[in-house]
Amino acid sequence: MTVEPPVLSLAGHTWSEQEKSVLSRASTHAYRCGLAEPWRIRMEGRRVEIFENLPSALRGHAGANRNGVVACGCALTVLACTVRVLGWTPEVVLFGDPDRAELVATVVASRRHRPSAVDVGQYRAVFEQRRHSTALDPRDPEALDPALRDAIVRAAETADAKIVPVSAVVAAHRKRGLEPGLLVVTATDGRRGQLVAGVTLQRAWLSATALGLTASPVVEPFEMREFRQRMVRHAGVDGSPQSLLVLGRPSPGERA
Repeated sequence: MTVEPPVLSLAGHTWSEQEKSVLSRASTHAYRCGLAEPWRIRMEGRRVEIFENLPSALRGHAGANRNGVVACGCALTVLACTVRVLGWTPEVVLFGDPDRAELVATVVASRRHRPSAVDVGQYRAVFEQRRHSTALDPRDPEALDPALRDAIVRAAETADAKIVPVSAVVAAHRKRGLEPGLLVVTATDGRRGQLVAGVTLQRAWLSATALGLTASPVVEPFEMREFRQRMVRHAGVDGSPQSLLVLGRPSPGERA
């Protein structure tokens, strides 16, 4: 995912106004983790920079801080997908400028790329994502067709994050349980882990959408350290649980 700083040169391609419009429009469809405007983007030359955009009133709130970075990861996935459809290979740098702490990621159009059918399908999914109204059997995390589940896992996982199917659990501050779903687990916590979690969550949602499924992301309970530790014990995973993606199918009236 990451590249060395020299790729950040402004030489070469410059985004046209039309390309900027496409990138900007696509970014508005990334998952926001319950926040109004968790990121802002800046386009210059062949770069797209993603900045954390947390209002000053929320900066002392640990949950908002965390979810804002996760949301930036979701935006990063959508922008990288859009860069591919625009005909470029996206190269990504995470937290590339120590003097600008709010800069969480930079996407660079590094070289020409012919969009594949998968690229086009993922881009279409950006605008077709739907939350499910009919969940899969909440008692059985294996209810999804294994081929579909494995395809989503392959599309979403990175070297720094994995996806683990889990059964229902009870959150620390809720009486009702969570539905089963795909648990996003990162190798580390902190800002980098949270950003990677957003990347993985959004990739999983786009892949599920492209495969005809609906989904509902769950991030709010994971704000609490105690709940994340509880999920570690429940799922038997190493790393930091960051979010859950509950999969479902469209109701008959929602089918295309």
